[in-house]
Amino acid sequence: MAARGVNVPPGIAVHSLAEVPAAAKAMASAEDGQVVVKSQILAGGRGLGKFTNGFQGGVHVCDAADAPGIAAKMLGGTLVTKQSGPAGKPVNTLLIAKKLKLAREMYLAILLDRKAAGPVLVACPEGGTSIEDLAEEFPDKIRKIAIDPRQGLTDAQASEAVAALEIKGDKEAAKEQIKALYKTFAECDCTMVEVNPLAETADGVVVAADAKLGFDDSASFRQKELFAMRDASQEDPR
Repeated sequence: MAARGVNVPPGIAVHSLAEVPAAAKAMASAEDGQVVVKSQILAGGRGLGKFTNGFQGGVHVCDAADAPGIAAKMLGGTLVTKQSGPAGKPVNTLLIAKKLKLAREMYLAILLDRKAAGPVLVACPEGGTSIEDLAEEFPDKIRKIAIDPRQGLTDAQASEAVAALEIKGDKEAAKEQIKALYKTFAECDCTMVEVNPLAETADGVVVAADAKLGFDDSASFRQKELFAMRDASQEDPR
């Protein structure tokens, strides 16, 4: 996403506890020394999830010094969320990320939609929680914009998405972020790019604070670099 111009929070992926202290030190906030420790699983709702070992929450904000202890309760565990199914998903990777000062949280997704026979952009000015909860709580605020795959995302549609998200800061810069997300969707053969939350920082910058991406298996020959990162333990073999 960063390579295609999307603003993302800095982060370091770790696969062992030995990597956590250095990553936490590198990502510690200059203001309060805190970091974010995130479970990397193929399911949403991680923040409200629960590990089978009893540890609550798949996303934690903590002091950098406490990150190794928290990571020890997460890495190698199984996280059960609203979207993972009752069996949960194994946590083989943690993302140690820089803490952001977010003024607002929104929801934005680009998905392949069979009914529209192409991509659909879904925007909601509320975010930070699962789309199921958002759809229940704010059904009237969810805007869907069908995109012609031959044309791509137009300037007018990007403006419509900015209005739907109720962006408070630089609207032109926000439009460029939405275009960069569509560029990621198209160039990486995605079936889904879900950004939740898409956020505005205290100084009005739009950031993809967290995201989940799905890729078309049929494009694996074209996306060798992406498919090399595939974690089969996250997938149901059926």
